[in-house]
Amino acid sequence: MGFAEVLLVFLVVSVFVTYLLKRYAKAESFFVVSLIRSKKPIGFFDSVARNVPFLDAFAKIGLILGFGAFAIDYLYGKDMPKAKRIGLFAFSSAALCSLLILVDLSMGMPFSKNLMIGSSFPLMVASFGLMGFAGFSLFSLALQAFDIIMKYLVGIRGCPGVAPLIPGVEIPRVPVTPPLHAWLSLLIILVVHEAMHGILGRRHGFAIKSTGIILFGFLPIGAFVEPDEAELKRARDESVLPFLAAGPMANLLLMLVAGLVLFAGMGISSAAIEHFYPGLTSQAFSGVKVLGVSESTSVCGSTYPSPAFGLMKAGDIIRKVDNVEITGPDKLYAGLQRDRGSEKSFLLDRNGSDVLVSMKPNEMGQFGFTMEPMRNESLVVPEGYKAIAFASYYLLDFIYWLFLLNFLVAVINFLPMHPFDGGRIGKIIFGQYFISPGRSKEESQDLVARFFMAAIFVLLLINALPLLF
Repeated sequence: MGFAEVLLVFLVVSVFVTYLLKRYAKAESFFVVSLIRSKKPIGFFDSVARNVPFLDAFAKIGLILGFGAFAIDYLYGKDMPKAKRIGLFAFSSAALCSLLILVDLSMGMPFSKNLMIGSSFPLMVASFGLMGFAGFSLFSLALQAFDIIMKYLVGIRGCPGVAPLIPGVEIPRVPVTPPLHAWLSLLIILVVHEAMHGILGRRHGFAIKSTGIILFGFLPIGAFVEPDEAELKRARDESVLPFLAAGPMANLLLMLVAGLVLFAGMGISSAAIEHFYPGLTSQAFSGVKVLGVSESTSVCGSTYPSPAFGLMKAGDIIRKVDNVEITGPDKLYAGLQRDRGSEKSFLLDRNGSDVLVSMKPNEMGQFGFTMEPMRNESLVVPEGYKAIAFASYYLLDFIYWLFLLNFLVAVINFLPMHPFDGGRIGKIIFGQYFISPGRSKEESQDLVARFFMAAIFVLLLINALPLLF
C-alpha cells in the first residue's frame, strides 16, 4: 500500500479504538485523541521531591542548557553591578560555545562537517552560547528556511526542515523513518519528561490535578502532568522556571545515559559474539563488491558529482583502501571514515586484473558507489548465532532511537513558543529586558511571547513548505 492508503487505514482503526476507549474505559476523547488519566503517580512524585536533594540544581542546569547566557544572566546577573553583569554574560557565552565545540569534536563533528551547516557552524556555536538549545533550534530553523527560499527562487525544491516522524510510516521527502519499536522509545521519553515536571512541581508546592498518557487512536503520542494553571500564574517565576526546565533536562540526561549504554553495548555485543563464536564475525565475509556507480548524487535539490563515476564499475571487488585490506563492509566503512574528506586510493579486482584508482569524496563526503558484501559461502552459521545477532541488533537499535528521540524532544521543548516548555520560560527570561516605566512585567512578557510566536510560526511554515509544494 502507498502512503495515502496506509494513512487511511490508520485513521479508520484509530477512530474505532478511540470509540472503544470512550465507551468502555470512560476516557476523555477529542476526535481520535484520548486522554487516559490517573492520580496514582502523584505519590511517587511527592516521595522523590522530598528525598532527592539536587533537583533544583538539576533544573537550573536544564535552564542554562536551554537558554544559554541569558538564563545565567537571569539567575545570577540581574542583581550584579552593570560591569560585572556584562563580564558574567561574556564569560558564560564563551563557556557554552566551548561546550558545543567539545561535544561536536567528541561525536565526530556531526555539526561542523555537516553540509547543510558548513561555514555557518560558528554562528550556530554563537547562538548556542547566547540562547542554549533555544538558540540552536532557532538558528537551525532560520538556516534551513533561508536554504529553502533560495532554492525556490531558482526553481528547486529543497528538503523540509520540519516533518512528523511517525514510527513505521514512511513520509514522502523525509529521509528518516523510525521503526515501529521506536514507539516504545517515544513513550519512555514522554513519561520521563512529564514525570520530572511532576516531581519539580510537587517540590515547589504546586498541586498536580492528574497525570496520564495521550493516545492518537491506539498509539501513544504523549504524556502529561496537569498542574493547577491558576496556581502557576500566581506563583513566583523562581518556582515556575525549575518546574518548566525539568522536563527537557530529564530528556537530555536520558539521552546521555542512552548514548553511554549504546556505546558500551556495541562493544559488549561484539565481545560476546566473539567469545561464544570465535572468528565467526571476521569470517562472515570474503570481501566487498561494487554494486553500482551513480553519475551524481542529489540531496535537497542540490546535485553533486560522483567521484567514482568513470573510475569504478559494477562488479569491481574492492581489495584495499589506502593499502589496508578490505575483508568486509566494516573494514570498508572504517577505511572510508579514516581522515574523512581526504583523497583515497582503491585497489580493485576487475575481472581478475588489478586496477588502482584514486579519488576524493564530494562535498557530501560520498564517493558515489554502492556496495554489497560478499558472503563467505563455505561458512556454516550456527542457529544460536542468528538468535543472538537478531536480539543484539534490535536492542541496540531501540537504544539508538531512545538516544536520538530524546535529543529531538528536548530541543523542541526548549523552543520559546507556546505550547512548548520554552514558550513560558522564554517570556520570563527575556521579558525582564523590556520592562519600562510605561510597560509592566506582564506586558513585557506578553510582548516577548507574541514576538517569538510570530517568528517561529513563520520559520516552521517555511520549513514545512517542501512537504507540500
